[in-house]
Amino acid sequence: MIGIIVAGGLGFLFVIFSTSIGVNYFKTRNIGQPIQEELNFHEHKKGTPTMGGVFIIVGTFVGFILSHINFWTIGKGFKVELLTIKPEIFNLLLLGTLMGFVGLIDDYLKVNKNRNLGLKPKNKFILQSIVALLGSYYFYFLNDSTIFYLFSGFGIDVGIIKWFLIIFIIVGITNAVNLTDGLDGLVAGSSSVSFGGILIIAFWIFRHPDYYSNFINPIFISVELAVLISSIAGSCLGFLWWNTNPAKIIMGDVGSQFIGSMFPLILFAIGADTLILFFCFLYIVEAMSVIIQVLSFKYRGKRVFKMTPIHHHFEMNNWAETTIIVRFWIINGIVIVIGLGLFYGDWVLFGN
Repeated sequence: MIGIIVAGGLGFLFVIFSTSIGVNYFKTRNIGQPIQEELNFHEHKKGTPTMGGVFIIVGTFVGFILSHINFWTIGKGFKVELLTIKPEIFNLLLLGTLMGFVGLIDDYLKVNKNRNLGLKPKNKFILQSIVALLGSYYFYFLNDSTIFYLFSGFGIDVGIIKWFLIIFIIVGITNAVNLTDGLDGLVAGSSSVSFGGILIIAFWIFRHPDYYSNFINPIFISVELAVLISSIAGSCLGFLWWNTNPAKIIMGDVGSQFIGSMFPLILFAIGADTLILFFCFLYIVEAMSVIIQVLSFKYRGKRVFKMTPIHHHFEMNNWAETTIIVRFWIINGIVIVIGLGLFYGDWVLFGN
């Protein structure tokens, strides 16, 4: 329990202080965010330092690793001791970091070419798919179940399709979070709450191994997974300090793709497959608005929304940016509470 608190606290503090240094560093080197031409109402954001997601990733590593250092050993007085880090848990973080690196390449090209287009969509999709394939193979390598869980201990054995579903969902949620990251603090704030909710689930599973080990890989029934989630949540919250409206820095694709990939990686690890719909609800809605818009214009010749992702639709309806952000946060929080309620209800019905 202490490790969970320490990890979140360290991630939070590291990101707050390191990001402040990063803002000044990026400003002096003109590492700023280009703006889409059609987003003329975001013209004031042009040149805002970007690639702040690097601090979220590093903060996660700092929180996770340093929380494994024991500075006081009972009965032995003061002693620095590095506790063992489970490689299976650490590898999840490495996979998310790889996805973040794809975003970093995209951000670098945007800044270097001073345009809003970085990697070509095809190349970006290929790189994301490679990382997602590694993630899917990792679960396969650990002899993870081919059952796609609808509820705890209840699901459908989809066989080999499970590994393709993992690839599809990792790439899908990664891009959904990326699309959502268009307003100051929207992703940083919502993801802090989402990871907080997932932390509750991971810790609950850790406290009830007898039941959950029947269908979850025992490797992931560990307090270390909760420590990792806490370090991500704390880092996102620390970044929000500087990313809230008006943002001093933007997380960029490096941050949104890291966050977006960590959601499905962690939720698949704890067998909470269906709960992705709840903890990533906001991002799925944002992505669906784009899909609906494209399909409607292609087959009907009409647009459903004034602009997508959907947060831009509300901006064009003269909603204040802070109003959109806070209301989206509220919706996100409500759906997360529903997800937690379903998880607990499932435990009450089948876990006791």
